[in-house]
Order: sequence, then C-alpha cells, then structure tokens
Amino acid sequence: MFTCVKLPSRDADLVLRIASEIEVCGSIPFSRFMELALYDARDGYYASGRAAVGRAGDFFTNVSTGPLYGELLAGQLLEMRERLDGREFLAIEQGAHDGQMAADILDAIPAIHASGLRYVIVEPFPALRARQEEKLIGRAVEWVSSISDLPIGEGVHFSNELFDALPVDIVRSTGEGWRELCVGYESGSFVWRDGREVDEKLPRRPVGYTTEIRNSHRPLLREISARLTRGFILAVDYGMSRDDLLAPHRTEGTLSCYRGHRRDSDPLIDPGSKDITAHVDFSGVVEDAECLGWDLAGFTDQHHFLVGAASQMLLKMDGIGPDAQAAKKIRALQTLIHPETMGTQFHALVLSRGVANPSLSGFQFARDPRERLFPTPV
Repeated sequence: MFTCVKLPSRDADLVLRIASEIEVCGSIPFSRFMELALYDARDGYYASGRAAVGRAGDFFTNVSTGPLYGELLAGQLLEMRERLDGREFLAIEQGAHDGQMAADILDAIPAIHASGLRYVIVEPFPALRARQEEKLIGRAVEWVSSISDLPIGEGVHFSNELFDALPVDIVRSTGEGWRELCVGYESGSFVWRDGREVDEKLPRRPVGYTTEIRNSHRPLLREISARLTRGFILAVDYGMSRDDLLAPHRTEGTLSCYRGHRRDSDPLIDPGSKDITAHVDFSGVVEDAECLGWDLAGFTDQHHFLVGAASQMLLKMDGIGPDAQAAKKIRALQTLIHPETMGTQFHALVLSRGVANPSLSGFQFARDPRERLFPTPV
C-alpha cells in the first residue's frame, strides 16, 4: 500500500520543519504528519489557501456543480429553524473553503426569512478568510477564528467535506492485534515505521490489513456542544458505517490523496501540495456525539438526502412546460445524486439536541439510521 519515496524540491520549508520535528521527537503519528501537511499555518495545503476546487483544481465537491446544492441546504436550514421555533438562529458553517457554498445558501434564502438568522463562518486561516470575504461582499456574514469564539445559542453547525479532512492515525493488523504506523525520516525520505500496539475495539483481520482511526472529531464535537444549547449538527461527507469501513475486502483502508484530479495512495509524497483524506466512520461520530447529549436524527446517502430535500422543488416543476432554468436544476440534481459518483460516495448525517421533532425532508426517504450505522450481527 505505502512506499518509501524521495522528497521533491517544492515545499522544502514544510518538509524541513516536519523532518526537524521527527529528529527531535522520533517517529511521529501519521495524524501529526497529516495535520502539518494540511494545516501548517504557512505551507499547509488548506491553511495556505493552496487547495483548489473545480475543473481547474484538484478535486470536485458538491458545490462545483452549481448553486443548486446550496439552495437545497438552505431549505434544510430553514426547516431546522422551524423545528426550533425561535427567532434567533445561528447557522454555523465550518470548512467553508472559498465561500461559494455560503454565497449559494444565502442567495437562496428569501429576505422574509433572513431576519434573526446569523450566518457565521468558522475560519482560523487568514488566507481562506480573505478569499471568503471577497466572495461574500454585500452578504450578511460574520466570521470567527474558532468555535470557542461563537456566541452561545440555538441553531446548526453544518459542513461539507470537513470531517474527512480531520487527521487520522494509520493502523495495521498483526493478525492478533493492531499496530500503529508512524512516520520517520531517513536519508532525505519520509518512511513508514512501526509504532506502538493500539488498544482499539477493532475486529480481527489478516496480517497486513490496514485502516484508519480518526479521533480528531471528538474535540470538534465538544466545542460545538459547548456553544449550541439546542439545535442540529449536519455533516455531508465521504464516509460510511464502521462495519462497511472495516469490511474484509477493504484491505488497504480508504486513505487517498488528490492533486489535479488524480488520485494516489502515497501521502508521504510532497506534503502541503495535495489533499489528504480518509472516509469518515459515521458510527464513531455518532457514538461520541451521543456521549455529549446529541441524538441520531438521520443518516442516508446523498442520493436519498438530496431527492428528499428537493421534493418540494420537484413538485413545483411537475406538469409545467419546459423551462431553461428548471432543466438546468434537474441536470445539476442528476449529477449530485448519480450513483456512480457523488450519490453513493457521500452521506449525510444529522444529529439533534433538545429538538422535539427533528425530522427533515432530506431524510424522508432514509432507512432507519441506527440500523444503517449499528447493524445487528447476523
């Protein structure tokens, strides 16, 4: 799965900083390597603003298909606000990238519903905030550098492809247990080294079976829980249940890198210049959220989520003559729900706290979420 590679000349400063940390500390967990590669304040792939989305970038997201995705999310936010039955509503977006999704959402919310809605972007990185501010000129948006800077209130924390970019650790089966894979540095190359034995509740797998463990969502959930007294968490991301993630055939895990729309499985190459991602263990997210007082309110693939969220829009289109704008929306929806691309690779998870009726139209066609995430052993 992984190879020892020679370092490229680009991003030499980041490479040297990582190598220096390894020299001082010894081998480092892959989660630390991934954190530096993506979020180093000066040279990290995301933090530096290098991440590029769309046809001319490194990968596509839901937002790349046009404004429809933001329009459908806007409908979900308004439904959440109705469920809370309050005037003040915090709409907290994290992982906003260049601000395009925020623009699409805000443009889709009628002025009559805008009063009392505070749209807040959590953005710790100056380069990204500058891009967002430029994109969102004239729109009612607030920024905070961290979740702890948010006001305490009711609302929703939502994200598109945030959890999959949180750092992961890599573990490999020994046949009897699991051992962490760490990152070392030898002769100008980053290399894989065996680390400690890990005490994780993982099923037995054959020698060499490799997977990821992500615990970095836990502090994020704790921070959200400290600011939202009632409301929702909505996460749309690459991911699956724990059983699916650890399926016997998934012998090399899900860790992937993307640059120029090309995928590779060598995260040690050229840190800081490409995306590093791994699928989300949604079962683990739910378990940790429930410990903080959240309830599992819905889970489904993007196909069913967006068809449900678009149900009212589709009803309004039914029976009317051909219309260029309607046809454009239908094409965008077909792209978003296509089973061979985003429709089944992405999943939507919604958690609620203090909400008497947390049902949302986006989950009206979903199967029982607990059966999906925590299936009864056969």
